[in-house]
Amino acid sequence: MILYEIIQDFDHDIFAEKEGPFVSIYQNTHKLSSEIEQDLISFKNHLKTVEGLLRNKYDDDVVEAILQPLRNLKEIKTFWDNNTNAFALFASQKNYVVIRLNNDVIEKAIVADSFHKKPLIRHFQTGGAFDVLTINRESFALYTCTQDVCHKVEFEEGVPIKKEEVLGTLDEEGYLSHASYNGASKEPMYHGHEDSRNVTEVDTERYFRYVDHFINDTYSKATNRPLVLWALPEHQGEFRKLSKNKYLLKEGINQSDKELTEEKVLSKAWEIIKPRYEEEMQQIVDRYQQAYAKGLASDNINEIGKKTIQGNVDTAIIAANRTIPGKLNSVDGTIIGGVIEDPMYDDVLDDLAEHIYHQGGSVYVLDDEDMPTDKGIVAIFRY
Repeated sequence: MILYEIIQDFDHDIFAEKEGPFVSIYQNTHKLSSEIEQDLISFKNHLKTVEGLLRNKYDDDVVEAILQPLRNLKEIKTFWDNNTNAFALFASQKNYVVIRLNNDVIEKAIVADSFHKKPLIRHFQTGGAFDVLTINRESFALYTCTQDVCHKVEFEEGVPIKKEEVLGTLDEEGYLSHASYNGASKEPMYHGHEDSRNVTEVDTERYFRYVDHFINDTYSKATNRPLVLWALPEHQGEFRKLSKNKYLLKEGINQSDKELTEEKVLSKAWEIIKPRYEEEMQQIVDRYQQAYAKGLASDNINEIGKKTIQGNVDTAIIAANRTIPGKLNSVDGTIIGGVIEDPMYDDVLDDLAEHIYHQGGSVYVLDDEDMPTDKGIVAIFRY
């Protein structure tokens, strides 16, 4: 029996499959157990839509290969007991995966010859991406987020997280105990219980230096993402005094990191990131307008299609709620019109976004009212 996988991004074998059909389902969900039945009804309705679309084009064995695992999902209580605000489900004849989302979606059930990923490009686009470091004197955690989704990073096995794992425990023997500390002197330092505060301060400083070094070298330098610090005010000062991370923002969240959820982290941190993101998006729109004046940009979808196949699109901006039914001819870049209900077609904007993304271009999804034109897509060319 094919079992679902919960994934965090597009790094999964299912997205490399070539043999369709491919099913994409976007559904809003509820966190309260009393509302799970409503979610199940919605999911059953989406499956009916998918089944109708599949049976119009495909044999029974193909239809059942895709649908049977999805029908089984209705019976997996743990899946529905752990709902967030929504999920995106992607299914083929061999696999199906789920991405849980922290924000509502426009519900869709689509069958096509490629996955419908455009709604999630906004979730994973580099613009607006940031990290949140939560820390206290005993442990830390890292969350990686965009404006719409946030998940706690699962570090590799063996990475020390807690202070006692990093520093070890002091071997206290009665009144006196000793421990070696890195620093100018390599001699053991002896202390009594009256000096425990000093020991705590030294240990905290060593621990914070380790965390700063680990996050900076392993994540910040590799991603160039801004880093928001979530800690009590006294820990904010201690950490910032020794941090070497140039991506650490001056603004932080002065709260305890106890009993945090991914939703709470996203909600509070986005208040800090949002002005920076809006400024970044405006700079991209301004860049498009400047390039357009020089003949190096366009909002003509036919021209953008041809430039995409030529590998000549540096940056594309796509309207979040705009759909243009059809498909992109992968040979010459012409736009082939169609209807969204036909499994042979999908959203042309989705096709363009996927091609541009895999060619190393940047793709941004903006609210319709923030787009520089009303054509659904604009592109900046490389040459």
